[in-house]
Amino acid sequence: MDVFYEESAVAHNSDKKTKRYNVITGISWVFLGLAIIWFVLGFYTIRVNEPGDWISWGFIFIWLLASWFLLRQWKMRINVSYDYAFVSGELRISKVINVNKRKLIARFDCEDMIQFGDVDNPSFERFKSEPATKTVICTSNDVPAKGKFFMYILAEFNGKKLFVLECREEMLMNILKFARRNKLESDYVMQEKKQK
Repeated sequence: MDVFYEESAVAHNSDKKTKRYNVITGISWVFLGLAIIWFVLGFYTIRVNEPGDWISWGFIFIWLLASWFLLRQWKMRINVSYDYAFVSGELRISKVINVNKRKLIARFDCEDMIQFGDVDNPSFERFKSEPATKTVICTSNDVPAKGKFFMYILAEFNGKKLFVLECREEMLMNILKFARRNKLESDYVMQEKKQK
């Protein structure tokens, strides 16, 4: 039985974040352009035998390059969403930056899953507090979107990792088609029952 299920966790205010991303991109390009201009001008204006000129020129050049680099790194954290694809027993989690840049975060089988369930349950906090377990947040939102919940998956993936996904309960149901039932936390409550 082949199963393909895919969904995305998009930031609630993605339009604002897209604008902010574009503004920071523009500013970072200005810094890079200034660094290039400063570099070229330095060769035409600095006297070779004046070490003080070289030091001040180098300081400004490094500052311009560092500003470009830091802005570039910062913008990569602004407009982020996540895609989850479950394909016949394998879960793929990708980070999507500004809609067009995709980076695979994790790819593992149901056999690698130790336990999964609802973040609201006490077992999540217990796993999160274990020193050997690294928590990987795979959503940009603090509150799940309508019809979704925060699901955790504790898995063996380059060590013990605790993934937090913002998804519909259908994701969990599809995982259950391939994972053993004892991997679902024992105190799991269906989302529609929780909302009553």
